[in-house]
Amino acid sequence: MKRLLYVTIVLLFASCVTEEEREAIVARVGDQYLTYSELCELIPNDLSLEDSTELATNIIQNWMNEELMFGKAQYNLLTEQLEIEAQVEKYRKELFIFEYEKEVINQKLDTGISAEEISKFYDENQDIFQLKDYILKVRYTKLLPNSPDQDKVVKWMKMDDDESRENLLDYCHRYAVSCYNDSNWVFFNQLLRQLPIEVYNKESFLRKGKFVQFTDAEHLYYLYVIDIQSKNTLSPLELEVDRIKGLILNSRKIELLNTIRTSVYREAIRKGNAEKYDEPKIKE
Repeated sequence: MKRLLYVTIVLLFASCVTEEEREAIVARVGDQYLTYSELCELIPNDLSLEDSTELATNIIQNWMNEELMFGKAQYNLLTEQLEIEAQVEKYRKELFIFEYEKEVINQKLDTGISAEEISKFYDENQDIFQLKDYILKVRYTKLLPNSPDQDKVVKWMKMDDDESRENLLDYCHRYAVSCYNDSNWVFFNQLLRQLPIEVYNKESFLRKGKFVQFTDAEHLYYLYVIDIQSKNTLSPLELEVDRIKGLILNSRKIELLNTIRTSVYREAIRKGNAEKYDEPKIKE
């Protein structure tokens, strides 16, 4: 009760407290202290007096519980404590290094990648661009059952002239729930997730020039297969552009970080801030 009253009074007159008084202590565990200024930083300004008081009481209690448990753990763990401290210090160093390297990358990494670089990388690394699944170029559209001019849609899907493609594209923009056009490759398994069917034999299902239609309780599905490329063959360059860009950028990051680390090392050796000994040496 006394603590609750004290916190209420402190919060009520917080705006009148001097900087010196702000170092007042609100809790102690051993030689660790929770100051009033630290407490205030944890309490939002827009809370009511009642809510602020309740939150302050909870913060103080949680802080004391944490400090007491930490002291208990330190006293009882002994060897384990040293291992934990070593892990914490290792993580601390890694975190500082990570943040520094991230900042250097943001400032110095060249992110421009030309079409020639992409093509060269593709030609030199074709072994990593083997297809794991069939890919297709298709015309596909998903419609509502009452969509108009469905006979025209079927006709346009089977035609290869520019006018039919334009008509189909315009129709899909106006009426289709979803669609694929014939300018992009799509993985067969990705396409199957859009269709209300199970395909147990891909080889027999896939055929150039094949037109199929499906229905379920809510939609109509039209699919026309324009081109097929089998799995375990070389993936087309156009399908791998984004992946290649990522690989090139990652390679540049590694090269940049290695350059920075080498530069930092050589500078430290040159200035006498670091040494490598051929044999163990007693520290002076």
